[in-house]
Amino acid sequence: MRPNEDGVYRWRYSLNLYRNAVLLWLFYKVFSCVFAVCVLFGLWLNDFKFSLEATKWALVGYAAMIVLVTVSYYFYALIQGGRYTWDFEMDENGVNAVQVANEAKRNKVLGTVVAAMGVASGNLSQIGLGTTVATRNGMYSEFATTRKVKPDRKHNTINIRNGMYHNQVFAADEDFDFVLDYITSHCPKLKGSA
Repeated sequence: MRPNEDGVYRWRYSLNLYRNAVLLWLFYKVFSCVFAVCVLFGLWLNDFKFSLEATKWALVGYAAMIVLVTVSYYFYALIQGGRYTWDFEMDENGVNAVQVANEAKRNKVLGTVVAAMGVASGNLSQIGLGTTVATRNGMYSEFATTRKVKPDRKHNTINIRNGMYHNQVFAADEDFDFVLDYITSHCPKLKGSA
């Protein structure tokens, strides 16, 4: 991998959504955290009193959520043609991930539909999710503020974290080590990296 004349490294990565389930696992983690917060809030409202019946229904709700997330993921994969493609730009200041134009258009339509369904049902979280999907077409990670970098070679993924912000950088096998080394060498506040 070589930089362009402007000193920026550029590459495209197309993730097979059926073979590489890194995004599905990310969705499981996010929705599990949301579910856990909801359960804790319910317990707080009930003065942290546990009941066998409530526990049973919480487990049923969690299982239903996992099924819904899985079905939604594979429906999304079908809409995307089984691919999730990003263009990456990396320089000494950070790395930017930008959705390929035709996928960004598809996500804008999908996000607008989700937001409209949220408005129709009065579901504020669905409105927020749909709006985010419709308006967001890229992610930028600034190296100066990055605190954690965690590689996942099996899924060709480099996870970049700074507080609550999480970005995933994808790189092909032949470029993975270079991209990882470049990122970690440019992050002065890095803790617990690779």
